[in-house]
Amino acid sequence: MRLSTTADAGGLPSMNLRSAAMEYSTWIILLAMLVVGSLVTPLFLTVANLVDVLQQSAIIGVLAIGQFLVILTGGIDLSVGSVLALSAMLSSLCIRFGLDPLIAMLAATVGCGVFGAGSGIAIAKGNLPPFIVTFAMMAITRGISLTLTSGGPVNLPPSWFLSLGQGLWPEAIWAIVAALIYVLLVKLPIGRHIYASGGNVDAAQVSGINTTKIYVLVYVLSGVCAAIGGFIFAARSTVALPTYGVGYELQTIAACVLGGTDLFGGIGKLSGVVLGVIILTLLSNILDLAGVNPFWNFIAIGLALWISVGFRSRLATKER
Repeated sequence: MRLSTTADAGGLPSMNLRSAAMEYSTWIILLAMLVVGSLVTPLFLTVANLVDVLQQSAIIGVLAIGQFLVILTGGIDLSVGSVLALSAMLSSLCIRFGLDPLIAMLAATVGCGVFGAGSGIAIAKGNLPPFIVTFAMMAITRGISLTLTSGGPVNLPPSWFLSLGQGLWPEAIWAIVAALIYVLLVKLPIGRHIYASGGNVDAAQVSGINTTKIYVLVYVLSGVCAAIGGFIFAARSTVALPTYGVGYELQTIAACVLGGTDLFGGIGKLSGVVLGVIILTLLSNILDLAGVNPFWNFIAIGLALWISVGFRSRLATKER
């Protein structure tokens, strides 16, 4: 945050309001959502409703963290929704065949990580556009999910796996993933390498950073996050469908943008992404409580993105 060089009457540095608005723009949007929601219905600010919002945020929240890592490097992952469906199908099929749920989850996580690595290698080694590579991976993984059961569902038998979608488990899993990625980005050198690779890839390479490994790593982590989201989705629904996750890639990108992440890479905060996910969920929640047709959610998300990006762009222009 930039502070002005002049001091106020009390001898303390005065904060540039425009810089503060830029820094806390996501919080401002969140506060506006809370005010609007409270005006729409008294049910909005109840503990039960807010807990429900957090639970609904968990799946997109986990996926958005993986998407955030990719965007930090200047890339994009359009396959997260399809990989989520593949994870749900693979883990559920393994459990149906009698494997221990933990082994089933490990198998699905490894499989999704391998697909993520494939995207990362194609982008880093093949010098292919991330949009095209991940769009192709989206089609491949969705096709595999549909092929596994010829488009049919997989009903999950009773096991401890189902508890992952119940109670506070979704929120806890989201919090754990966020904490681990926070440590990766803030406490470990590899976090600085991820930011550097997205900020200026040539400078990063000159400084000795292996950008190829960084690109592969972030796409692997995106695949792992999508796999975890698939577990929560399947456990909550008690059934796995190959059509899960359609449109989730757009919601994760929207959450990152609302959270202040630069789509060109190198700029963004994990806390902003978490807030972005909550804002999107609050938006849907307010519309539901107001009795608005759920199809308006897509329009509302689009308008929210326009307003958010326009607000930041206007502030940035005046700052210059």
